[in-house]
Amino acid sequence: MNSPEIRRPTLMVVHAHPDDEASQTGGTLARYAAEGVRTVLVTCTDGGQGDGPGGEKPGHPGHRPEEVAAQRSDELARSAAALGVSRLIRLGHPDSGLHDSPDDIDPRAFGRRDGEPIVRRLEALLRAYEPTTTSW
Repeated sequence: MNSPEIRRPTLMVVHAHPDDEASQTGGTLARYAAEGVRTVLVTCTDGGQGDGPGGEKPGHPGHRPEEVAAQRSDELARSAAALGVSRLIRLGHPDSGLHDSPDDIDPRAFGRRDGEPIVRRLEALLRAYEPTTTSW
């Protein structure tokens, strides 16, 4: 007689930017990872509109979004490893940044994208990883 497959409890966290996991849900991710829960971290943007080296703000001459995105990607990978994250998923959308007007946002940026394809991608990830919906 075959026994039913026991599914490992799963916690999935979705954030807009690299570093949100450290400043918002790091403790939760680390706790459940340490308890053997599969932890899945989804980050939607590349973080390229964050502060650059030396605190250079987006729009200033020394700010290079590609370099900032690469740095934040590396930081995200190290953060996920430190927190014990089982699976890191980067959706890679260009960061929207902070602007005085929505019209100032690059049309390719996350904040200007059609939401439906993003929602479909997140739905597919929910189906694939089946996060646990009951308490442990």
